[in-house]
Amino acid sequence: MDENIITHLDKIISNRLTSGVVIIDTSGDILYVNEEAQSILSTFSSGDSESSPGSRTLNRAVVNMVTESLDSVSEPMSKCVYCPDSNSTYALRTLPLHTPDEAGKTCILILIEGVTLHRKFDMKVVQKQFGLTSREAEVTFCLTKGLTNKEIAKALSLSPETVHDYVKQVMKKAGARTRAGIVGKVLP
Repeated sequence: MDENIITHLDKIISNRLTSGVVIIDTSGDILYVNEEAQSILSTFSSGDSESSPGSRTLNRAVVNMVTESLDSVSEPMSKCVYCPDSNSTYALRTLPLHTPDEAGKTCILILIEGVTLHRKFDMKVVQKQFGLTSREAEVTFCLTKGLTNKEIAKALSLSPETVHDYVKQVMKKAGARTRAGIVGKVLP
């Protein structure tokens, strides 16, 4: 990976606290891991032969999440993973980097951030506050759990396209520009 790209990415994420960053290619080979990512990944059980603290090998949960998203490398993906060893939940977000590595493979950035679980979602309050329909409130609740459109669609027996439409409608009503913006507005 080009050193200028790594420096640029470090500058972007230096303003965020406790964000781990991993860059892999579509084969799953690790191209970059920052210290925060190594620290977070080391909290997962080392019973998995593919992970050990300080190694440049990803934890199995991360590998599985990325592998699931490889069918849609052109689309960002988000998933929450619970780590029982540290009693922590982490949001894992994949973002395709459209600059291929030296071998011509597309790269994927994985952003790993701790999730605060003590915030409570009150569906009736949120529904009233933002003028949401019952279904929009259900979709919003799923967003607060870190579910993807595909996962929300499955949970609510909807199509992913319908979920996408609901998310856009909730963004408009909540005055948010992103999914994370919705979550930030609806959780106290």
